[in-house]
Amino acid sequence: MNATDPVLPTVSGAIVRPGSDLRLDAHGHAWIAPPALAAEEVPALRDEAALVAGLERFARAAAPRRAALLDCQAPGCGRDAAALARIAKKSGVAIAALTGFHVRRAYPKGLRPWTTTGSALDTFVRELEGGFREAPMAKAAGVKAAFTGTVEDDDPCWQAAIAACRQTGALLVVHTERGAGIEDLVAWLHERAVPTDRIYLLHADGRGDAGVLAELASAGVLLGFASSLRPSSGENGEPFALLERLLEGGFARSVAIGLALTSPTLWAPADEQPAAAGPKPHGPAALVTIVEARLRELGVVEGDLDALLGASLLERAARPEVWSTGTTA
Repeated sequence: MNATDPVLPTVSGAIVRPGSDLRLDAHGHAWIAPPALAAEEVPALRDEAALVAGLERFARAAAPRRAALLDCQAPGCGRDAAALARIAKKSGVAIAALTGFHVRRAYPKGLRPWTTTGSALDTFVRELEGGFREAPMAKAAGVKAAFTGTVEDDDPCWQAAIAACRQTGALLVVHTERGAGIEDLVAWLHERAVPTDRIYLLHADGRGDAGVLAELASAGVLLGFASSLRPSSGENGEPFALLERLLEGGFARSVAIGLALTSPTLWAPADEQPAAAGPKPHGPAALVTIVEARLRELGVVEGDLDALLGASLLERAARPEVWSTGTTA
């Protein structure tokens, strides 16, 4: 390996390279410590023993492939890279984490930690190139941004996120509100010189419009699928129906699948799930035991399976010259 090889940094110091044989939860949450006085309750995930056990089940399900997870919590509203590093080392699952910002309601009193573009940019670039505030030896794998359906031209955090992505080449990982307004967002970002292949839209499947999603995929955007694959979600008709339409259009390499498990209930083993709750994913192992199993039933070919379950996200998120303090995973 040399310094120009693209890699994905993880919170435990190890790195993951494109082409690795793995199963990657592309929208994971492995630790959330809710801040006090948040305008809206942030779900809590901080039972370390339960989280380690859930990730160990994921590692066993993924074997002989490597299990990995992109933790999508932002700084200041529940992310703790040091806790993620402990969990990763105990479970054997490679965990990557993000810098950036979330929706205002996720922060104490709705106030983000940054009031100027400069202060936000300093944080984002430092975490991408130097290390996390709470885990200085580990680097961020991308920049999270939050889109509520309407572009805020004067939002300093958005301006900083765009500048950080331009400066470092990092992937822009965008929270959306069930995909509302995503075509306008992509056009807005294009005007600001953000390449479409550097945009990853979480909850894009919440939009439920295969035509819009196909247009965005054709333009180069990576689409995040999560809620529409849950049997109990009730979104977009039958589970997997929307994904099937995109697969029929040849867009397997434009979709990344994650589980977005933010509740302790969703991390519990199947035999501990409340009977009245209906069928739900039981921890990140469901990426293999439920999602991959269903995709195989649908006849998805091996190369497309790999793309949907981690390879496409890994190829886009990996960057050169971020691995000097790490070891290969």
